[in-house]
Amino acid sequence: MIVKKFLPFLLAFVLPLVAIYAWWGGFAPVSIETAERGPYTYAYLEQRGDYSKLPELAAKAREELERAGVEYGQAITVLFSNPDLVEVNDRRARAGYLIAEGTRVPEPLAVDHIPARPVLLVQVRAGHMLAPSRAYLALDRHLQTLGTGIRMPTVEFYQPSGGALKMGLFSLEMPASPEPELEVR
Repeated sequence: MIVKKFLPFLLAFVLPLVAIYAWWGGFAPVSIETAERGPYTYAYLEQRGDYSKLPELAAKAREELERAGVEYGQAITVLFSNPDLVEVNDRRARAGYLIAEGTRVPEPLAVDHIPARPVLLVQVRAGHMLAPSRAYLALDRHLQTLGTGIRMPTVEFYQPSGGALKMGLFSLEMPASPEPELEVR
């Protein structure tokens, strides 16, 4: 009797939510491996504050690059502050795009270089709004089993799939060594 009572609710509300979550990559596997990544040269805008504003900052960086006629590649985000340890208004991050080494960009953009380095590489195929939380959660769980936590700075890339039926690939790079490999300038 109880099943009959809740069946319409399950079919009308719960099943569609589970289906959408699955389509966005909510059940997709998250891989974690050690890899050598970089070097990267990127043009960026820097922000202090809420990480939820980073997509807007990346769009602004893209507009500046296009206005200047600078060729750019994949979007990149560099997070310097661990959200578990740093207050929202004090978090530091950069959002921008990969560019060719030696490229000059106009202000307010700046250019930085990340050398090749060993990292823990976390990847998940999921929607761009869901992927970061899935990746960071998996990384944190993995590191907790090793008795450590997430080390900053982290570098994020999101490669769109180009189609509506397949989610993009989110990549998260965390320094493999205890000392951060990147310096804030």
